[in-house]
Amino acid sequence: MLSKALRAKIGDLFREEAPARRAGNGPACEKAAKSPSSARQAVVRERTVLAVPIEEVLSGGIVTNDEGSLFVHERLYTDLGERPLPLLRKIAALDRGSYDDDERADEANRARRRRNRSRTEGPRLVPNLRSLPDLAAGVDPPERGLFRRFGHRRLLYLDIETCGLSGAPVFLVGLGFVVDRNIVFRQLFARNYAEEKALLAEVARTAREFDALVTFNGKTFDAPFLRDRAVHHRVPFALPHPHLDLLWLARRRWRGHLPNCKLQTLEWRILRRRRGGDVDGSEIPRLYHDYVKRGEPHRLVPVFHHNLLDVVAMVELTPPIFDPEVGVY
Repeated sequence: MLSKALRAKIGDLFREEAPARRAGNGPACEKAAKSPSSARQAVVRERTVLAVPIEEVLSGGIVTNDEGSLFVHERLYTDLGERPLPLLRKIAALDRGSYDDDERADEANRARRRRNRSRTEGPRLVPNLRSLPDLAAGVDPPERGLFRRFGHRRLLYLDIETCGLSGAPVFLVGLGFVVDRNIVFRQLFARNYAEEKALLAEVARTAREFDALVTFNGKTFDAPFLRDRAVHHRVPFALPHPHLDLLWLARRRWRGHLPNCKLQTLEWRILRRRRGGDVDGSEIPRLYHDYVKRGEPHRLVPVFHHNLLDVVAMVELTPPIFDPEVGVY
């Protein structure tokens, strides 16, 4: 599966780095230690050797727009070892209402017969009257209309990684969307602080191709953060509207049944899987700052992994969050 493959890749990258570091512990290093200037030159040479382009570590390419250039890493759902069709069928089912056309017609006919019977027979007691909570549970949430209006192919999933809270740069934006019979996961990456402007411009350009936005806590964090950074750089920026925040739906649906509604908790209790080898979110800013200073892109592979898993989890959570039959593990 995904996490196992990426953990193996990370291990290979670290093993490849180890000989390069050990090579600096030989006689040349001892000779350089005798002279401070030689030592500084040795450090510069070592960093030069290790500073490789990120495209040599992750597959992808460079995209250029009016604001500059950035790195783009893209993967398909099938690349993760998963079959997209079962998931796409469940998401496509959200494009319809609670009933199919035939079932709607049958329900309308039953309602018409009930009205006609009440006119001739008068009122009568209804056995087994359902309670208000039971009736409310059978009603679609208003967000379901988003799928019926736009369709699942017009939705853009989004998740961001930043260097901190308000005022800090954003350096990685993960996007997910449906194309043909697969799901595309596209990660936009600023290789240095100056490329943040180009990153925001590329997010805005991609967003114009979609009609609605799906995030997890994005109404509180992701969307306002991106808008603030766009204002800071004076970049025209807009995200699709309406905006579906899965965190709000999860809290409405499973509050009281789960210890919390964090994304990783939902992965475990709803999607029935746990993350392995994931980087802690508090470590992500430091890893990016280290990358900018030292130019060691392999240290960012866990950050790309973390961001990718967040977007994948959002896509996979979309059907069960609307399905009343889905229970909590």
